[in-house]
Amino acid sequence: MAQTDSLQKDAVAVDTHGSTFASCVGSRSARTTRLELRVRNSRQCSFYPPPPNAAGLVETRVGLINAVNELRKQLQASVTIGLPHLEPFQTELCYLLYPIGGHYMRHLDIPTTNCGWELNGRGASDGGSFTGGQTRRVVSFILYLNREWDKTDGGELRIFPAGERGDGSVHSQQAGHIHDILPEGGTLVLIMSGEVEHLVRETRAARQCVVGWFREYRERSVPDLDAMSLCSRTTI
Repeated sequence: MAQTDSLQKDAVAVDTHGSTFASCVGSRSARTTRLELRVRNSRQCSFYPPPPNAAGLVETRVGLINAVNELRKQLQASVTIGLPHLEPFQTELCYLLYPIGGHYMRHLDIPTTNCGWELNGRGASDGGSFTGGQTRRVVSFILYLNREWDKTDGGELRIFPAGERGDGSVHSQQAGHIHDILPEGGTLVLIMSGEVEHLVRETRAARQCVVGWFREYRERSVPDLDAMSLCSRTTI
């Protein structure tokens, strides 16, 4: 629990330092990211790239990174789960901070296009990418940081059946869920990113958590549309 307390204090310190930003919805590679507080209201700070050393405690974040790497190795070694290769250098990790009134409507953690694969680097409209590397989220994880959380303060993680998809209606935010998980400090939740829709119910007290995704990686070539590229020039 001491580690959880240290992480919670560090998350608050990073936010106080001004190193967090408003959480968006949409896909970065598809250029659909946007701020939409009706859908998602929270702030976050990515570990890659890391926040400034002057913000919070670097040692605390290094310890978390090491623990997350060990978790990835344990999941990868499981014969029962049978996961694809989780690329070590493609893990996403960040602090997520919910203000009073914070929430996140029902969603899936991968894009609905291209089977969830997202292009690394430049998109085709920017001239393409030499490598065409793509990543896809496989396992989502959440570590709650606020101890002795009062149930009346809300903020539960609502889990829906694997494979079931909501229609965006108010009714789909409430009906058919399997379980509501209280955001009690020290609780670790793992779900399959491309299978399980979930939402965060409105919180009535500020809270913090760690969120991240283990991802798989593949190489795919894409057209080079840059007229100035060496690959596009005709040899004279």
